[in-house]
Amino acid sequence: RYIHFLKCLDLHMIFIVRTFHKLLGLSDFTYYISDISNIFDLMMEVHQFNVKSLEQPCFEFLKDRLCPKNCIGLWQFTKSCYIPILFQLKNEAFHFICENFEEVSLCEEFLQLAEQELADILGQDDLTVTQESTVYQSVLRWINHMPEERQGAISTLLPKVRLGLMDKSYITDNVLNNDVVKTNPESHLLVSDTLKVMSQPSLLCSESGINNTLSCRRLPNAVLLMFRLNSKTIEAFDYRTNSWITVHTSLENPMTHLDLYSTVFLGRCFYIVGGVFRYTDPCNRVWRYNLVEHTWQEMSPMQESRYSVSVTVLKGCIYAMGGFRNSTSHRTAERYQSNINQWTFIASMNEERRNASCTTLNNKIYICGGWNYGALNTAEYYNPDTNQWTLITPMGTPRYDLGVVTYMGRIFAVGGRDRLKFLSSAEAYDPVTNTWIRASCTTLNNKIYICGGRSNEVLNTAEYYNPDTNQWTLITPMETPRYDLGVVAYMGHIFAVGGSDGFRDLSSAEAYDPPNINQWTFIASMNKGRSYASCTTLNNKIYICGGWSNYRVLNTAEYYNPDTNQWTLITPMGTPRYKLGVVAYMGHIFAVGGSNGSCPSSDGMVLISLDQPELVMI
Repeated sequence: RYIHFLKCLDLHMIFIVRTFHKLLGLSDFTYYISDISNIFDLMMEVHQFNVKSLEQPCFEFLKDRLCPKNCIGLWQFTKSCYIPILFQLKNEAFHFICENFEEVSLCEEFLQLAEQELADILGQDDLTVTQESTVYQSVLRWINHMPEERQGAISTLLPKVRLGLMDKSYITDNVLNNDVVKTNPESHLLVSDTLKVMSQPSLLCSESGINNTLSCRRLPNAVLLMFRLNSKTIEAFDYRTNSWITVHTSLENPMTHLDLYSTVFLGRCFYIVGGVFRYTDPCNRVWRYNLVEHTWQEMSPMQESRYSVSVTVLKGCIYAMGGFRNSTSHRTAERYQSNINQWTFIASMNEERRNASCTTLNNKIYICGGWNYGALNTAEYYNPDTNQWTLITPMGTPRYDLGVVTYMGRIFAVGGRDRLKFLSSAEAYDPVTNTWIRASCTTLNNKIYICGGRSNEVLNTAEYYNPDTNQWTLITPMETPRYDLGVVAYMGHIFAVGGSDGFRDLSSAEAYDPPNINQWTFIASMNKGRSYASCTTLNNKIYICGGWSNYRVLNTAEYYNPDTNQWTLITPMGTPRYKLGVVAYMGHIFAVGGSNGSCPSSDGMVLISLDQPELVMI
């Protein structure tokens, strides 16, 4: 079986030396490149002569070359081996199969799986598929490869398909009426029972054996995790199904009283770092949760106790920076190496800070904002090659409890709080120019356009990002410098609406025509100058809602008709709000959140009904 796997590795491998002394001579990793077919023989020899220094290079070589075409062959071969390094390789291959199942199921090796091997794969909770019908189709493909020999396997394989996650009409049309299913009484009954339960939700509360099939969701390979130690639960958001999954975990009793801890993800585990017990006892303890094995393990503690600490991962190491203890913010930082389970101090930051946020870019760690006797606007980066921290240009807005993320070669600082209020603003840092920009953006023709904003001065510049080339390109500047504006794409044009020029809130608006004249052109001005407003499009019109004007929060809204080049006021919103979110959905416009000037608005949403243009609180 592994012969086919070897053929899929398009690189040469290690020359096998048949004498013990020559093998030891290669243990410094200066081995020869020769015939690919020697790799497993070499691993056997390495194990026989206990040459540990060669085990890991062989393992890494094969792991790095796993692909959908060869992963099944490698898994099948290593299943029969009891050498520890090959056992580890078996696990890597199996995880690769599960994480890349949609591609793997289309390869030739998939058709050579034994019935029980396929059942083992399909039964995994972490099998990654966009929709469950993919699993069902893979079963049919496997059976149809050798229909006479494999038709009876449907009774083994169909229960592994999570039928309850499939659309009811799909089950009726494609599963219940399938010839293979219809000719197998056991499988046909399973599908009929599933449809019955789906039609009568009350049956889900019964003890029916079908319930596991209906309720057990797959665990996606990319999730948003949220966990609460005091309730011993982890919630995972599955972006594929737009739903939350709750996982109950077993925790040590002290962990359930931990608060203000930080979390970070490394490998297949997430780590809980630091924290405080009942707000009085800061700790330096670290726990690790294995998402595959669903087990907790306490790791080596940090050098210092700290809570509200900033953590991130760079080059396989965890970094913990700043934090708080005994009324004092830390400037110290330390690094955790998982392979030796040890924390060591690194250079201290230039600024004491807690409740900051950090990210990585270009092999450096950037930490922004935080709190130290007040909200901070300072930011700095750490270079692990020189073990040095370097201050960068401060942010435009002091903020703590913020979010910081790297995207498209820039660092975005989002939200957070200052001393008085929650913030809905965001700003972007360009490491090339060492500047922060607060700007507005939209998308058009698979490109991201960013317009105006504020750095040391109000900007009229605009540019777009092309993800295909990973490049930013400047376009013609706007006619008017403006920031905190509304930007929206409509009918092949970019519209920049309102904003502020630093002295007054603007009613002017302009449109950019990218494919034709690469030029900004003024359109009709709004009825009201406004900044911090939000806009969207619906029914061939551009709507703008709320905002800020002359030191007052607005509840007004209006729309622009490109056919007549006119703005028209509509019924005001029930609640004045700025820095809000506005979105069009199913014939309505939703105005969400924002601030009324003193605090964030949390009184729900409003919607605009276009049948009768008025705003209704929901």
